[in-house]
Amino acid sequence: MKQLQRALLCGSLLLLFSTLLQSTVSGQQFLGRFLSELTLKPAAPYLVNAEFRVLSKISVAEAAFAIDSKFDLGTLRWQRFIASVTVPPLSARNRLTFVNGFAFGKNELVAALHFGGVSLGVEVILHNQTVTFDVECPPAPLTPSLEAGLVVEAGVRTQFFTVASYTGFGVIRLVEDLDQEQLPIINEPFAFEPRIVMLDIFSEREPDRLVVAPFQFTEQVVAFEFYLMNVVSLSSLSVFTPTGWKKQIPGLSVKLDAPAADLKLRFSVSSTFELPGFFLTFLPVELHLRWGFFQWRSFTLFSDPPGATPFSFRKQVFQSLFELNFFRSFFELCAGPDCPCPGGVITDFRWRFGIELRFLFGS
Repeated sequence: MKQLQRALLCGSLLLLFSTLLQSTVSGQQFLGRFLSELTLKPAAPYLVNAEFRVLSKISVAEAAFAIDSKFDLGTLRWQRFIASVTVPPLSARNRLTFVNGFAFGKNELVAALHFGGVSLGVEVILHNQTVTFDVECPPAPLTPSLEAGLVVEAGVRTQFFTVASYTGFGVIRLVEDLDQEQLPIINEPFAFEPRIVMLDIFSEREPDRLVVAPFQFTEQVVAFEFYLMNVVSLSSLSVFTPTGWKKQIPGLSVKLDAPAADLKLRFSVSSTFELPGFFLTFLPVELHLRWGFFQWRSFTLFSDPPGATPFSFRKQVFQSLFELNFFRSFFELCAGPDCPCPGGVITDFRWRFGIELRFLFGS
């Protein structure tokens, strides 16, 4: 295990060296970003299950390096080191994750090729399943093992439609675990693009892909999306497993923009056809308002998951963002059973707030 960890760390350092070399040659300005946030439930004792997160990123030209740390009062939940470099049409990214202190958790190496609206990519995942991640709430124990997985992706994007394919070997939940707030689910299908640290305050768009054993074909996802005048989009997602067709998820999204007021309203609905039945998957309504240096967003989610639970309200999210030059501050309130749970403790409320600083230096 130690030899494997050292090998993975050496690989990360090599990619980092390539990143720095690329930046040195380019001679561009350096952009630094620092983000600190606190997540807690609004009930005493406030800090017992609170989570603190610190993210720092430095980038120059098309290269970047980032560190992502998350901890609570008792332990370091995770520590991530991420490096990426882009030399068109090629791009690569490596993310090394340690959890529960500095126990090796996961290494994800991504390489992609983009040309003329076509994207091809592979992702190699090495997952230590003796540790748990924030995949579920509360996290479920995994079978102790060290497993490898491979994801092969391809896509074509034009002005009017997008077609994408995801093939997993020893990997499941290729795309379905994306944040439901990002419907249609394939609006940005190329998950193999270098994802550094998602410093976008309003979303973190990465699926929680899960490595399983043995290493063999596990899942195939084919997605289509068609755009009508940049107002309506129709999507369809098909999921196949070794036993054949598993489910079909059609979706509809309508966007209404008022440029003069910088107001955006989005309504989406998605259904799932899965043997032995059919159910309405989720119905989100999103309102986004921007006024000068201030942004406000409301997101309401209704859902009808399979099982005994009827169609019901799942969560309400309010977000505000203040942005002025190099400084940003944000606040988020989430209410409902689908809200993320700080510290693995299930609660119907969550507060999240923080600040972000950006620095520009160099010639």
